[in-house]
Amino acid sequence: MRKMPNGFTLVELMVTIAVAAILLTVGVPSLKSLYDAYRGNSEISRIQQALSFARNQAISYGAPVAVCPNNNGTSCGSDWQSGLLIYATTTADTATVSKVLKVVEGFNSSDRIAGGKIVFRPDGLTSNTAQVSFIYCPNGERSGSRSINVSSSGMIRYGDDDQTCGS
Repeated sequence: MRKMPNGFTLVELMVTIAVAAILLTVGVPSLKSLYDAYRGNSEISRIQQALSFARNQAISYGAPVAVCPNNNGTSCGSDWQSGLLIYATTTADTATVSKVLKVVEGFNSSDRIAGGKIVFRPDGLTSNTAQVSFIYCPNGERSGSRSINVSSSGMIRYGDDDQTCGS
């Protein structure tokens, strides 16, 4: 009686590695787009939570609360990429930071964010006369982007997907 050898032959091992390489070549790009979509959803939710926090604090403090791009944790900047600064002010000049309430850390460096400074009044409404939109574009691309709209009445809701983040 002939005994079968244990283990794999070199040919079996080479075929297995070739099949695995083909599957990885096909599967990895779809995993990247899946990751980008997840990151877009996650980050726009983080922006939505920060805006809700700012509105609630304006009502609680009875003072205007602003949301602007973070510069260094103490003042407004111009790049939304570095995060959000949420602060209360007691003066009519909402550019003056009286008390920093929250700093939302920066976002992925390959992503783009479009938005505008927003100020919530003590009644929960915004000082903006028009709707303000925040658009988060994973990898700066239109496809997969997510958005948040804030109406002048202070209502925060998810907006349309696949919008452009500008130039």
